[in-house]
Amino acid sequence: MATEFWVWLGVVVFAVFLEIITQELVSVWFAFGAVIPFFLSIFKNVPLWVQIVVFVVVSLVLVCFVRKFAQKWFLKNSGAKTNADALIGKSSKLLVGITRDDNGAVRFNGVVWSVTTEDGSSIRAGKYVDIVRMEGNKFIVKLSEKQQTIQQDKEEK
Repeated sequence: MATEFWVWLGVVVFAVFLEIITQELVSVWFAFGAVIPFFLSIFKNVPLWVQIVVFVVVSLVLVCFVRKFAQKWFLKNSGAKTNADALIGKSSKLLVGITRDDNGAVRFNGVVWSVTTEDGSSIRAGKYVDIVRMEGNKFIVKLSEKQQTIQQDKEEK
C-alpha cells in the first residue's frame, strides 16, 4: 500500500483521538475530511495534491457549515449545571455588606464571589442572601427568605 494510505489513516486516528480528549467538535471534522483521501489513496492514479485538496475542502466545509448545527443538536439536552451555575438558588452569609455603590462578597467552597442585589438595595454583612442569577463574574442576590423569617420573628417579640 502507498505511503499516503497510512498517512491518511494516521490523520483519521489522530483527529478522532484529539476529539475524544477535547470534545469541542473541531477535530472530528478533519477526521471525516481525511476519510475520503484515505479511500482515494488506494487508487494509484489519484495524485497526492488532489487528495490534499479534497481533504482541505471537505474539512473546511464540515467545520464551517456542519459544526454549528452539530453543536446545537449535541448540546441541546445538556442542561447540567456546572461550576458557578450550580450555586444559583443557594444561600450564603454575606462576608462584606452590599451598598448602592459597592458590591458585597460571599464564600462558596473556599472561593469568594462578588455579589450585588437585584434592586440596588443595601444588605448588611452577616445577613443571608439567596443567589438569583449570575451576570458576568458576580452573583445577583436577594435577602434570603430564611433571613426575612428570622427578622419577622424578632420584630413580633
